[in-house]
Amino acid sequence: MAGLERPRRAKRFPIKTSLRFREQGESEWRLASTINVSRSGVLFRADGPLADPVHAVDFIIELPLNGVTPGPQVRCTGHVVRTAPGELAGGGQDVAVSIDGYALGSWLSV
Repeated sequence: MAGLERPRRAKRFPIKTSLRFREQGESEWRLASTINVSRSGVLFRADGPLADPVHAVDFIIELPLNGVTPGPQVRCTGHVVRTAPGELAGGGQDVAVSIDGYALGSWLSV
């Protein structure tokens, strides 16, 4: 429609770092790696498919500090907005998650 602007998406940054996630209510953390990060969400590659359907997840991103990991951690809650088969062999899955809440800090045992 003429005259209607599409909402602008948050700028994505190609930050490649480790991420741990779990479906809310689960006790086991799974490993993943980020593809990109924005102020509103994260796209990451999981090591395998998520349960279907998954709506809510907890995740921890380790931010590189001056290019060195481990750096500060951001613990987030969010919800899955889409999934797609990963581009790499091995059954991985790309997962886009919207960030609902977050806290900065360092957790020794999560």
